[in-house]
Amino acid sequence: MSRSPGPVARLLAVTLRPERRRVGAVVAVLVIALGLRLLTPALLGRFVDDAVARRPVSALTKVAALYVAAALTAELLQLAVMWGSVQISWNASNRLRERLARHAVRLDMAWHGSHAPGQLIERIDGDVNALGVFFANALVHVLGSVVLILGMVAVSFAIDLRAGALLLLSGGLGAYVLLRLRTAAVPAREAERQANAVLYGDLEERLGGLEDLRANGAGAYAVHRLHANSARSWSTARRAALLGDGSYAFAATTFAVGSVATLALGFALRARGLVSVGEVLALFRYSQMLREPLERIAEQLKEFQKALAGTRRAARLLATEPAVADGPLDASALPPGALAVELDGVTFRYDAASGPALRGVDLRLAPGTHLGVVGRTGSGKTTLGRLVVRLWDVQEGAVRVGGVDVRDLALGALRSRVAVVTQDVELFRASLRDNLTLFGARPSPDDDLVAVLRQVGLGGWYAAQLEGLDTELRGGQSLSAGEAQLLAFARAFLADPDVVVLDEASSRLDPTTEAYVMAATRRLLAGRTAVVVAHRLATLDQVDEIAVVDAGEVVEHGPRDALAADPASRYARLLRASHDARLAEEVS
Repeated sequence: MSRSPGPVARLLAVTLRPERRRVGAVVAVLVIALGLRLLTPALLGRFVDDAVARRPVSALTKVAALYVAAALTAELLQLAVMWGSVQISWNASNRLRERLARHAVRLDMAWHGSHAPGQLIERIDGDVNALGVFFANALVHVLGSVVLILGMVAVSFAIDLRAGALLLLSGGLGAYVLLRLRTAAVPAREAERQANAVLYGDLEERLGGLEDLRANGAGAYAVHRLHANSARSWSTARRAALLGDGSYAFAATTFAVGSVATLALGFALRARGLVSVGEVLALFRYSQMLREPLERIAEQLKEFQKALAGTRRAARLLATEPAVADGPLDASALPPGALAVELDGVTFRYDAASGPALRGVDLRLAPGTHLGVVGRTGSGKTTLGRLVVRLWDVQEGAVRVGGVDVRDLALGALRSRVAVVTQDVELFRASLRDNLTLFGARPSPDDDLVAVLRQVGLGGWYAAQLEGLDTELRGGQSLSAGEAQLLAFARAFLADPDVVVLDEASSRLDPTTEAYVMAATRRLLAGRTAVVVAHRLATLDQVDEIAVVDAGEVVEHGPRDALAADPASRYARLLRASHDARLAEEVS
């Protein structure tokens, strides 16, 4: 993506648009607060001039009271501005965070396969948090500082043109330095956030595989990776800090020179009788006040750099279009009931660098047909099931469900009619109810949820849960592998699909749990079209047809009973090999 600010500006505008009324109110209060702050040096000068002129104490008291009232009111209004800014920040950043999360969910599996979860978390949370911090301070510390500087310059010009020009010169020099350093520092901030994303992503992956690392003695490798990534993160952060903090040091020098020059000019003007003592004091006070907003801008430069870098990365993420996108047709394009499934000349590869996972596959399943898919590991049988639910798009040929090319269907319409149950079941750290309904994506009455748990064989487990459907599951720690598999079947029952893809759904179960799964499978597949991918051939006793996949090709396809009865068929040979393996296992 281009480094031009266009996409970034558009993203910020869209994010802040719903807050425009609140922003307007906060800006109005800010202008009043800044006006009072500009008034206080003038009141101080007036007090000094009245004192020099020996005005009555009552007049001095009145000016002092106005000064105190203006100062206190300005501080109270500043607090109101800060509160409003924080509210705007939270609302806007949460809105952007939700938008990024929704977009990330839409991205295809190929994109997610090339991006670590930690990197995605850094994009959605880390970058947006940096933007939220800047939003919270932008009005008070950036916009307010700019307006305050312009106001001080204007008042200084009103007192004396030369004093105003001097204040404008020092302020302009400071602003020029800040802008130049911002340009140099933003790429360094981007590099810093990228290094952090790699660090967190790698750490998340290592923690996820902690059991394997320990079992295989690879802990030292994980620690080495942590040190290497941490060193890279520190190096990029150091460079970004040097570039960013340099602006503060240069600005401090500019402030000191400007204050001394303003005081010297004030003395010269007073000596010539062109300004009063109070006006000299006011000019000097303005020169000191000029330092404060410029320092605030310098302090916020880091946050601005982080926010700008994060916004650019968020804009890049939002600009990434999913390879698997919605088609134009909705669910009404599909016929009711069990759906036909057809793969017509399908060739598919996961990326351009790899060979085809499937090549020239032709399969046709009539509505209500149950197909068993067998083959060696890596033969492509799992890929076949993934294409039916359109987790990827084929490069050649077509996949049709109900006679409609899946690419022509909206993803929601397709997946409301096709369900997948795999051996890798994702359990969320949430209530049992949310795990069943997928956080309301498949809403069902509580009675139906309990009934489906009993239907799949989890009735006894559910009865032991004291909090019922409100039981909090702790990810994969709450249920055994078999219980998690049955919970996945419960989700499929709630979806009530017309096509079911079972991918090794009983490959890691004990015999008792497998019996529950097989019973649940029979009920789930009744009256539905099914694609059953299996290593264990015993799980295919109830299917109608068999497809044998080898090296990405369907080398055999036909009725199960006919293939089993033909001793020359590949399926029959697989059955004999499976039988011999079981006998050998029993003997040993």
